[in-house]
Amino acid sequence: MKIILLISCLALAACQYVPPRDISSPFFSPPAGSTLRLTRQLTIPANDAGVMIQYGQPQYSSWKLDQYYPHCDFELRTRARQQQVVEPDTFTVTRTVREIENVLLAPAIVASSSSANGPPHENYMTVLYLHSDRQPDVLRMTCQYWEDPSDGQHLAIKQIREALGDLFILELAGLAGS
Repeated sequence: MKIILLISCLALAACQYVPPRDISSPFFSPPAGSTLRLTRQLTIPANDAGVMIQYGQPQYSSWKLDQYYPHCDFELRTRARQQQVVEPDTFTVTRTVREIENVLLAPAIVASSSSANGPPHENYMTVLYLHSDRQPDVLRMTCQYWEDPSDGQHLAIKQIREALGDLFILELAGLAGS
């Protein structure tokens, strides 16, 4: 009986999910306790609750944003009639969520070998929920890009950092020198 119990425990232990420790892997997610440091003031436009960041620069026009390259959406809890300013601060990542959503595009917009009736593109998102005692209105940072479903994968830490540039510094919890 003890042997059966031991074998059962070992089998269950073998099934435990162990998150990847390799930060170059698209399967690695920033762990809770990581920090995201805003290095300079960031202005959120009036009548909006966030701003997109690509190549380390705020993108105030969606026409300038390239959805096919890594970019991040920094969001507040509140949409205001006047512009809002987020001061330099260090935000703690309270949790990370990975999501994938379908993106249907008009055939004239998509330059692809697939037909208009082919599979939609997918938006691969890594959502970092943020906390700051000094600026409690800060909600989250969603880093993402559009990809063909056959090739898609979530962003690696390096790609997230490239999207954020020097505007935000991402430091990973539990990994020295990362």
